[in-house]
Amino acid sequence: MLQLNEQECWQMSTGLTRIMTAPVDEFRHTVFEVMSEIAPFDCGVSYVVKNNPEAKECLEPMAYKNAPVVPTTDALFKAAELAHKSSVYNTLEWQKKSQVFRDSDMFSDAFLSQTEIGRMVHDELGMSYACKVFLVHKGLLVGKFWLLRREESGNFTDKDIFRLRLMEPLITRRMYEFHPQNEKGQQAKKVLIERFGLTDRERQITGLICRGMTNQQIADKLFCAEATVKKHISSIAKKMNVSNRTEIFHCCVMEKAVQNYI
Repeated sequence: MLQLNEQECWQMSTGLTRIMTAPVDEFRHTVFEVMSEIAPFDCGVSYVVKNNPEAKECLEPMAYKNAPVVPTTDALFKAAELAHKSSVYNTLEWQKKSQVFRDSDMFSDAFLSQTEIGRMVHDELGMSYACKVFLVHKGLLVGKFWLLRREESGNFTDKDIFRLRLMEPLITRRMYEFHPQNEKGQQAKKVLIERFGLTDRERQITGLICRGMTNQQIADKLFCAEATVKKHISSIAKKMNVSNRTEIFHCCVMEKAVQNYI
């Protein structure tokens, strides 16, 4: 039976405390830091998931910057797209509970070596082993973490999986608090659409304004030009009948339409 010794319990406790106290902009980076200490990996990838009626959409791609291998944003989008081409992978995304698993336990050797996503992970990223953490709360797949290892690092052990499973419930609940499809986010969406008529992109930018991000930071996050962000902000201000970013934020606060995680 797997169990933690005193030192491992202390490590888990301090790590979970860091995760619980991390602000939204640092949350996933902190999760990666803690995971790297309890189940070391060579490449870490994460997505926030938008739950549509017919599909799960991977947004906010992030690679752990302190890992030995850091994929580009284009590679992260490509990996998500290739994974969704697999019916087996899609089935896992629609499960109603969180999951922590090794690819070698869930997928056949043929899947890992012959599918497009399997070849990409092995050939382009140079990884031979993977552990996936799917975070599900109240029926929503709120996010995913992929932990990858090179062949020389060996596969993830039973102890690694055990530790990650112990961490998962707290990470899941915390990420749900930041997810735009939680109860607070759904209410904010309703207000911004019905009262002000904002588009999806305008709602995204409104949320980022409320998080205190500059125009350039918003542009970098949304992979667009700063001039495009400025145009959207002008449109938002006009629809809200306000004059500037500060008044947009104040309006969102007064209308209880401050979104969490965009």
